[in-house]
Amino acid sequence: MKKYVIFALAPLMFLFSCGISFHYMGDTHPPTTNVDIYYSSHDVKKPYTVFGKASDSGSNLQKIQSRILEEAKKRGANGIIYSNMQNSNEVTNGNSDPSNIVINANFIEYN
Repeated sequence: MKKYVIFALAPLMFLFSCGISFHYMGDTHPPTTNVDIYYSSHDVKKPYTVFGKASDSGSNLQKIQSRILEEAKKRGANGIIYSNMQNSNEVTNGNSDPSNIVINANFIEYN
């Protein structure tokens, strides 16, 4: 009986070992379709409010940016201000991955 329990739990253990790289903290508004992209808060020429912060990581910069953009649309952002990008030596399955990129962004709404 114990063997069956272990085999039944194996897929769940695999899913939980593959960490979710996207993290979000903040509010959610009605979805938007157009999101402006900024790389500095000084570039935003309209009054705005930050209503959420996002962080995502991976090895492909374009995929990370695409995930953040899609999440911003779902959360109702008018704009994204990318605030930080860094390489992380994340350890996955016992191996260090120096190509892991971490990007932080602020989701904004115009006032």
